[in-house]
Amino acid sequence: MSFVRAAGRRLRRNYVWIFAIQAIAYYGKIAIHPTSAATLAEYSDRAAGPIPGWIVLMTGFAYYFGWLAFAFGTMWLDQRQHDAKGDKVAMG
Repeated sequence: MSFVRAAGRRLRRNYVWIFAIQAIAYYGKIAIHPTSAATLAEYSDRAAGPIPGWIVLMTGFAYYFGWLAFAFGTMWLDQRQHDAKGDKVAMG
């Protein structure tokens, strides 16, 4: 098994839940603290610091969706390899 497939399995089994909780907590905190954001512009302004808020939010989305693409990509590789063999072993 390659390092990439092993990392993908570990990501799917362990870290996807941690990343999901982190993302929900971060984006939820921006949405409700100190009061609920009324507009998308207000939401974006709350994420701003020395870098504009829309860049911060887009970078966060790219980060999480990149890991998700990696996890699903390695899952697809595992399924393709085992389907070719006629193997119906459950893969992580």
